[in-house]
Amino acid sequence: MGSKTDAQINKAVEAIKADIIIGRLRPREHLVEDDIMAKFGASRHTVRTVLANLEQMGLITRRPNKGAVVRDFSVQQVEEIYDVRVILQAEAARRLPMPADPRTIADLQAIHDEYCIALDAGRLIDVNILNDAFHRRIWQTCPNKYLADTIERLWVETTGIRWYGVGDMVLLSHSRGDHQRMIEQLHAGDRDGFVALAVDHILPPLEAFRRAHGVTAPAAAADDIPQSKVL
Repeated sequence: MGSKTDAQINKAVEAIKADIIIGRLRPREHLVEDDIMAKFGASRHTVRTVLANLEQMGLITRRPNKGAVVRDFSVQQVEEIYDVRVILQAEAARRLPMPADPRTIADLQAIHDEYCIALDAGRLIDVNILNDAFHRRIWQTCPNKYLADTIERLWVETTGIRWYGVGDMVLLSHSRGDHQRMIEQLHAGDRDGFVALAVDHILPPLEAFRRAHGVTAPAAAADDIPQSKVL
């Protein structure tokens, strides 16, 4: 069983992560140790452990004598990260056992049902927690643990990017439909359909990020996306 300090660290990490997800904390915004200490009733040592954990997750950047800031990405960095995510998710999708076993389908449907309830109620933090749980449950079935772990690491690292589309109800509605189709594809053993959707599903936040930075997808990059589905 973890200590009281461990529980305090986990609570603070999850709370700050949630603030980044829903945009309360924006890219390049400073995280002040004294403010975090006051908010969570934590010692400076505990707060520095929290910041170290967030940095390890790829959510913040700590600079000597400048403190911690919410991590920001250049457009080129985001394009490159999503390029890698497309490749990894397509490959993992091709390796998943299909049709999925009944326990996996039941778990995914239960998470999706909770996701829909949270979405209808406008509980965006819960929506994002359940969204993470849904995708994590899928990639748990990948027989290559290193591949699944790399997908998870990049998923967490791009938390600050995904907030660009987090409040867009049109995108969230599409996400709801995608999740249900994923469950149906996994149940039916529709591998080709699932590979395509596993890639297409992650692209809307990238498009939202591009729009926010006044960038349109280069024609060459757009043409490369379908090719990335077939390695």
